[in-house]
Amino acid sequence: MDEIHYAEFENPNFDAKKLVQKYRLTIPLPQLQKSLHAHHATTRQELVELINEKYADFVSLSSRMQGVERALKPLRAPLEESYELTQGLHNKLGALLSQAEEAHAGLGRIRARKEALKTYLETAKLLEKVKKTSVQRRGNPQEPEDFSREYIVHENVARDLRRIKLNLGGSVCLPPPPPPPPAEGGKADSSGGDQGEAFPEGQALLAEAESFQQTFAARLQERLRALVTAAQRCWEEAPPPSAGSGTTAPALPPRSEMLAIAHTCRALCIIGQSASVETIFTAVFVKNVLQKATVACNNAAEEAKKKAMSETTQGGARVVGAGAVDLGVFFETSREALISEGTAMLWLTRQLRGEADDGALLAVPSLFLVSNAVVLPVLQHVQEVWPNVFMPAFPDTFAANFGHFTEFLKAAEAFMPENEQQALARAQGLADFQRRWKTQVYCSLRAKEASQKLEAAAKRLQSGSVESLKRHEAGGHGYRLEVSAEVVKLLETVWSRWYLSSLYPKMVRLCLELLARYGKCIKDLAEEAPASGPGWDSSAASPTWAASSLPVRLCQAASDLLQVLSELEASERTGHLAGVFLERLPVKDGKPAELARALLKEASEGLRPTVQALKDSMLKQVVAVMAPQFAPIRNIPAFYRMLNKPVPTKASTYVEAALRPLQAFREVIAEAAIQSPKVVEEWLREAVDGAASEFTVQATQLLESTAQQEASLRRLAGRGAGGEAQVSDLDKIHMQLCLDVDTFSAAASALGPDVGSAPGLAKLAQAVAAVRPAPSSQ
Repeated sequence: MDEIHYAEFENPNFDAKKLVQKYRLTIPLPQLQKSLHAHHATTRQELVELINEKYADFVSLSSRMQGVERALKPLRAPLEESYELTQGLHNKLGALLSQAEEAHAGLGRIRARKEALKTYLETAKLLEKVKKTSVQRRGNPQEPEDFSREYIVHENVARDLRRIKLNLGGSVCLPPPPPPPPAEGGKADSSGGDQGEAFPEGQALLAEAESFQQTFAARLQERLRALVTAAQRCWEEAPPPSAGSGTTAPALPPRSEMLAIAHTCRALCIIGQSASVETIFTAVFVKNVLQKATVACNNAAEEAKKKAMSETTQGGARVVGAGAVDLGVFFETSREALISEGTAMLWLTRQLRGEADDGALLAVPSLFLVSNAVVLPVLQHVQEVWPNVFMPAFPDTFAANFGHFTEFLKAAEAFMPENEQQALARAQGLADFQRRWKTQVYCSLRAKEASQKLEAAAKRLQSGSVESLKRHEAGGHGYRLEVSAEVVKLLETVWSRWYLSSLYPKMVRLCLELLARYGKCIKDLAEEAPASGPGWDSSAASPTWAASSLPVRLCQAASDLLQVLSELEASERTGHLAGVFLERLPVKDGKPAELARALLKEASEGLRPTVQALKDSMLKQVVAVMAPQFAPIRNIPAFYRMLNKPVPTKASTYVEAALRPLQAFREVIAEAAIQSPKVVEEWLREAVDGAASEFTVQATQLLESTAQQEASLRRLAGRGAGGEAQVSDLDKIHMQLCLDVDTFSAAASALGPDVGSAPGLAKLAQAVAAVRPAPSSQ
């Protein structure tokens, strides 16, 4: 029973079925039934006891309630009558309120109709006034004040026309008139419509205003064209340069004409004709320049084609892409004539921006002349005249033309305010022009070309070509392997001649792929090296590693790879490859820069295992040559046994023979010009460690064999042998071995400051420590 929570019976939303389903999962059904019956009996007993205890109170309450009912009975009828009267009053007031709301709505429609009619009448009067004002001539046009006043009137007329359009734009369909009174029987007359009433007068007035605005705009455009043409003619008719000055001071247009141009431009912009203003400036200033630039560009292309054909005829190499159009002349001519310092177009643009001393009178804020009157028409002209430049048939020319376009765009943006730059970035014409460039095809061609060049250099390296082992200059450094210089040159080319501003992610990917292929090429060189390669002749007068030997080639490869890594891991200020990689970042800070640096770091870490593989292969070659040189150590006992040889004072000859490959390897490292002393000492230390380990094995075997031989000799000597000499043959053997070990350790330690800490040297010294003779008192 304790498992059932009887407080659940007090829940207002108590459900007996849910309670049984809940507890039957944990309590057997007979036990649950028994528990509920017991709780029911207990509750019933408590209720009976409560009634018996409070019986007198219940009887008293019942008596008092009967008295209350008798007292309320006389009040029932008046209260019911009052309720009926109140309900009737409520219904009548609701009907009156509905009628008042309908009347208020009708009054609102009447007022709206009145306001619309008032607006219509005012607008009609304003249109008549505008028409009269636009045809009136004031004063003498030859007078500057009268001349300027006329164009001020034009600007005011444009403002009135805009006001007329705004007024009529919301009132050509007036609100409906108030509905007629309801018919008998409470049914409304359905003949009246609920929709707005057509207002043909408003439509006609709007059409009249539109027609007048078109005529007025055409007249303003003609005047603006004449004014701009006069300003250009005034600029071109500058006096010749004075003697000795060499420069021509342009003749500026009169102040009155500049004010007239500004007022006319503002008037056209007010009535939504800013595009026509930009078109006029394009027609006056830009079209002639574009024609001249086109002729100059085509002539330059023809000259380049003739020159290439002449060189080819005379036996020169065939020039790929000769005769293809290079847009550098076109863009440069357009830039110098339109958007460079001292040009009429740029001067007028600045005047109409309000950049002069009293620029407020000349400012036309909504006019973007550099972007819409110069840049976009130039780009449109390129699309019309040279539609084939967007295909990378000749990748070098394609990249050059894209670079010319980018430089022209940057030069133009330098003369734009921020709002004009943003408007140009959103312009559909610029987006269409950029979309025409087949940059994806270009990127594929460049990737294929780079891969072919790198693979050709890798094949020459694998074939052992002498050309691939010459010293090659690239990136301000000398590289021993042609493939190393080739990958550096390719990375430089990718970020210089091949680079396009819209392809930064793809150029990054191409560079990372080139570095990965370069690393694989060097790693294959290390993995394909045999266990013991040619190049070391111990019988020569001065043994050394041949230039074609594997240690030399692997050391040169490692030197090149370490140089590439140093250029990748350095910052953009010091590392050449890191600099060309990060210099082209579109955004110098933030997440893009962090991602670019992370990719550089990942590329560097991917090349680190290749350095380790080269080192392991080199040391394996060196130790393989040194190991056989320790074999004569076995001849030491035969040299001293039973021959009464003097006490040894110098090392055996095999020590020098074993050290020669190691010393020659140090010369190979020095010749490879590895920049990191830490790496050089690490390589030498590990080479010494490998050779010392081999020496330790040979010395340990020698000591074990001599110990066994000495034990046998002592047993034989115990059968009548004479007294022992002061220095036994075994002591001489041990002394010779210790001299050899000390000489080898000293020579190895002299290879570098940290080479003596090789673990193999410590093990070698420990191997002979037990037989090392004590210092003599003599």
